[in-house]
Amino acid sequence: MFSIVTWAEQNASVEEKTWADEYHQFFTKKIHLFSHHLDKKLSSYEYLFETNATTIATKNHTSEKVSEPAVNDWFSSFFKDEIFDEVYTKSYLIVRGTAEYDHRTGDISFSGKMKASLALPKTENRLHFFIEDSDDLDSRGFGRETRNNVGLRYFQKNKRLIKSSFSLGLHSYDDPYVRTTLWLPYQIGAWRNRITQRFQYSIDEKFEEETRFYFDRILDDDDFVRFLAARWTKEEVDGMEYFGNIVYNKTTKFNKGYQLGVSALGHTEPEDEITQYAAYGVYKENIHRKWLFYEIEPRVEWDRAFDFEANYKLLVSLEVFFGDL
Repeated sequence: MFSIVTWAEQNASVEEKTWADEYHQFFTKKIHLFSHHLDKKLSSYEYLFETNATTIATKNHTSEKVSEPAVNDWFSSFFKDEIFDEVYTKSYLIVRGTAEYDHRTGDISFSGKMKASLALPKTENRLHFFIEDSDDLDSRGFGRETRNNVGLRYFQKNKRLIKSSFSLGLHSYDDPYVRTTLWLPYQIGAWRNRITQRFQYSIDEKFEEETRFYFDRILDDDDFVRFLAARWTKEEVDGMEYFGNIVYNKTTKFNKGYQLGVSALGHTEPEDEITQYAAYGVYKENIHRKWLFYEIEPRVEWDRAFDFEANYKLLVSLEVFFGDL
């Protein structure tokens, strides 16, 4: 496990504090305080967590030298993708606002998202409280709706190659769900790969399952290519849906990075066909403060519903990160 933000801090310049920094520090402390009280309460259930506060506190405050992370883990942390929670294990809150221009309709729409995770070290980090807006899935390029959800995630303690977690949460007050996720990370030479299998049952969507294959080819210290193949099924939807994505990732500095990608989305019912192609580029940069980011994403989509006529979109986002930096 890599400490991405700690490494970035070692390379950052000194910043003069302003009123914005004071507010940021205030809310960050509130997040840590809430996390501490929740951690203390849940860790009292000793039959679930065979640990104690003294042991964990000693373990979490070592002063070992932090090595520079692998480039694909750096990008997972920087772009806050679906693997972010495996790379960054501390408490955090991410608030993100996006303006999207759609050439086909001529409209500009605005949306806001929030993602949070509270680390609970006294439970040996086996239990996490989370707030998500995309079912822990990277929605970029998928062309499908996301759902808000909040809940608890329990990581199974084992030393096996295959890791697992169990989640209990809510999409809404009347739509609870349970989810089991299995994943296998492995490395072959310059390839750092990962296989993920997820099973979920909810009141609204019933049974769902998904398989994802990540193949990350490390090219250099500052760039890599990711090949992603995914397929999923739902109890109330006939057939299977599938997705493919190829993304080139490059960073010029620890606080700047960009992605160039192409993707295809399809299904097998009522007939096997590709329903959407997309090409996109993403540029993200840390601006003014270590906790403030902007992101620009131009993209082109070819949708079967519009006879594959090209549609141009432009997304501009502003992101605020509350947590340890």
